[in-house]
Amino acid sequence: MTPAKQSLIQINIAVILFGGTTLFSKLISLPASNITCFRAAIGCVALALFVLLRRESFRLQNRQEYFWMIVIGLVMGMHWVSFFHSMQISTVAIGIVSMFTFPVMTALIEPLVDKVRYRLSDFICAFAVLGGIILIVPEFSVENDVAMGLVWGCLAAAGLTARNIIVRKKLKHVSSIVCMWYQLVVTFLMLSPFISYEYDLLEDNRLLYLALLGVFFTAIPHSLIVASLKNLRATTVSLISCTQPFYSIVIAAIAIGEIPEVKVIIGGVIIIASALYESVKATKEPDQLQEV
Repeated sequence: MTPAKQSLIQINIAVILFGGTTLFSKLISLPASNITCFRAAIGCVALALFVLLRRESFRLQNRQEYFWMIVIGLVMGMHWVSFFHSMQISTVAIGIVSMFTFPVMTALIEPLVDKVRYRLSDFICAFAVLGGIILIVPEFSVENDVAMGLVWGCLAAAGLTARNIIVRKKLKHVSSIVCMWYQLVVTFLMLSPFISYEYDLLEDNRLLYLALLGVFFTAIPHSLIVASLKNLRATTVSLISCTQPFYSIVIAAIAIGEIPEVKVIIGGVIIIASALYESVKATKEPDQLQEV
């Protein structure tokens, strides 16, 4: 097997595992903040072992890098809590589809950061995404679980957009695994004072599911992504990652019988097609890995 084929297998396994993370919003009977906090704690231990095995250093170059690590850790924590809460109050399909508005958000925000001109295609994609959202939820109300699921999912997308832009502008040269480790540490420290400790982790297989989420659905897929980048471009990785919503919805349908409505599927196709287009367009721009 050629190194390129091996890397393609690695990245596809990683994306499937990322697709499976959505299940834990339904399987783990805990608030989204608890799930995220324990996920971060378990994941950072597993990633620390991986960094040590690779003989990488946790040390950063200056205080500014530590500051930006704290910032992206706080943003990442908000992203994960919003993402899991979105799926808990609505469905896996709603959560994953709304979260994948982030490529279009990035296309609209990044030109402001880079001080470059907008392109017409960016606005077309933005309106397409808006149309997909309207199709999924024709009536927005705080009492509408689908509408609020979309709101929280879009908030998660905004967090991921901010994290990716900051990493590209301020921390691009830092190892992605070390960068992710810092984010997990900060996320854990941020959420630990606010989580509820009244839940028994031994009930309902909570501890088992948290361990699976932290190790097999967080540390391992991120490690596989890093390994795949030895032989694949980061833009190729980003393109393949756009299949994650498909895997998430299929896995949820099989594992917990959550079948999306037709309008959700159609709206989701519009949104994911827009995200895929933005990812394809990125192949003409500098590579940037986006970890989700």
